[in-house]
Amino acid sequence: MGVAGVDGCRGGWVAAALTLVGDRASLTLRVYPCFAALLEALGSAEAVAVDMPIGLYEAGRARPRPCDRVARKRLGKRACTVFIPPTRAMLKGQPYADLRPMGLSVQAYHLIPRIREIDALITPQLQRRVWESHPELSFMAMNGAPVAFPKRTEAGRQARYALLQQALAPLCPDWWEAVQAFGVSQPRKLARIDDLLDACALAWSAWRHMQGQSEACIGEPAHDARGLEMAIRY
Repeated sequence: MGVAGVDGCRGGWVAAALTLVGDRASLTLRVYPCFAALLEALGSAEAVAVDMPIGLYEAGRARPRPCDRVARKRLGKRACTVFIPPTRAMLKGQPYADLRPMGLSVQAYHLIPRIREIDALITPQLQRRVWESHPELSFMAMNGAPVAFPKRTEAGRQARYALLQQALAPLCPDWWEAVQAFGVSQPRKLARIDDLLDACALAWSAWRHMQGQSEACIGEPAHDARGLEMAIRY
C-alpha cells in the first residue's frame, strides 16, 4: 500500500510518500515542479492528501465554503490557517488590485497558481483518491486539540515534530532520518522544514484514511458546479 501527503512549496509541490514494506513503511520526499508531474509519479498511490482547496464556487465574492466553516470551527484559535479560497472565475490571473474588493486575501491570492493547476486536472473520479486535506487538522487529530503555536515558530516546529514522532515512528521508525536526508540533498529554497512537516502530517492522514479512520469537514452544498466534492479530510 502506498499513500502520500502533498503541500505547496517554493519549488512547486513537495510530496511525502509512505510505502508499505513488510510490516513497516518507508518514507520518501520529493519536490515536483508541477502538479501534473506529481500525479504521474504518484499514479499508484491509493490516497493522496493535498493541502490546497479542491472544489470551488464558480463566481461572485470570495467566501468560505461549507467545509471551510466546519474546519475553522474545529480549529478554534488556529482557524486563521484556513484561507477563504478564490472562486473559479478568479483563477484567470487578474491583478490583486482587482480581486481585493471581491474579498480575497493576499494569502489566498498567492495560492491561485497552485489552485489553478489542480482545478485544471482534478475530476470527480480522480478525487476518489486525490483529495483536499489540511495539516493543522492532521496535527489536531494527533494531538487531540489544535496545536497552540504557529508552525513557523520554534515552539511550533518542536510541537509538530513531537506529534509526528509519536504518530509516525511506530509505522515508519526512520521518518525523521528521511526528512533530514532530504534537507541535506535539496536546496532549502525548494521547501522549508515546515513544508516537510506538513507533508508528513498529510501523509499520516492519508494512511489513516486507508485504515478507515479519517474524519471530514463537509457541509451543504457538498459539491461544486463541476461535481467536485467540497470536503477537507484528515
